[in-house]
Formats: sequence, structure tokens, C-alpha cells
Amino acid sequence: MASKGLEILIAMMLGFFTGILLSGNGMHVQESGIQILLGCIFWLLAFSYLKRRP
Repeated sequence: MASKGLEILIAMMLGFFTGILLSGNGMHVQESGIQILLGCIFWLLAFSYLKRRP
């Protein structure tokens, strides 16, 4: 259970920083919400894909 929570926390942190880096506005957090959300979704999907891969 703790590993799943840690995985979600890491995905959220990576998604946040990925969204900030890929946003066109630089460091304006209030204007890059969509990029942050898409970054979090991307990392959650990437982790779930890597876990299910044989």
C-alpha cells in the first residue's frame, strides 16, 4: 500500500516539474495548469505501463 502511495507521489512531482518545464510561460504556475495535469497523467500512465510489462 505504501509503495502505491509513493508511486503516485513521485508521479505527481514528476508531472509538476514536467508541466512547468514544457509550458510556454516558463515559471508561471497559475498559467500552466493544463501542462501540469497532462504531465501527471503521462507519468501515471508510464508507471502503470512499466508495471504491467512482462
